[in-house]
Amino acid sequence: MKKSEKKLLPLFYKKKPRRSLSKKQKELLKFTLQKFLFKKKKIQNSKKNFLEIGFGYGENVINLSKNNTDKLIIGCEVYEPGIANLVTKIESENLKNIYIFPENIFSLLNKLKKNSIEKIFILYPDPWPKKKHYKRRLISSVFLNKIYRILRINGIVFVSTDSQDYLSVILNEFLINKKFLWVNKKIANCYKRPKELIETKYEKKANIKNNKKYFLKFKKMC
Repeated sequence: MKKSEKKLLPLFYKKKPRRSLSKKQKELLKFTLQKFLFKKKKIQNSKKNFLEIGFGYGENVINLSKNNTDKLIIGCEVYEPGIANLVTKIESENLKNIYIFPENIFSLLNKLKKNSIEKIFILYPDPWPKKKHYKRRLISSVFLNKIYRILRINGIVFVSTDSQDYLSVILNEFLINKKFLWVNKKIANCYKRPKELIETKYEKKANIKNNKKYFLKFKKMC
């Protein structure tokens, strides 16, 4: 990656858990996680790959895995309690098609082969509402160019948010990019959760706060 490009990338920080990791969680991350780590060769030999960026506690990853047993599901997350939670579910439910990348998403995007991903899921990314934190936001021109490269032609990107401010930013970035078609076409078509998604912990929090939820869908154009 060029130095000039690196400066444009959003900054990412591992969120510190409110409580210290338990002994069980530490063991899961140190030992059990190794069985499910992202394997570049395995992924690139498959033409049926889904990617979820920032999977939180992994509910949607589990749902994708169960409903798409012929696909490989890649989950990227840096929040350690969430990773430990997903590892526990993979083991208890004996799921065979999930791979975890517990590092910065840009490291993963640089490893993935061109046109190797069929669908990308970005559910409730942190809106970083304070102006001084805008540089930490995920959706940016650099990010969109990265995912454009790895998406197959007509590949789909799902983005959900309950932040009206971030909604405007997300839409603006995608529309300026001009490499993606906004499938919803208008905000009125963004209120219903797509059948591919389930209600996650973060969506439940939005419901408790009575926040409006927006489900955006974009398609890669040739």
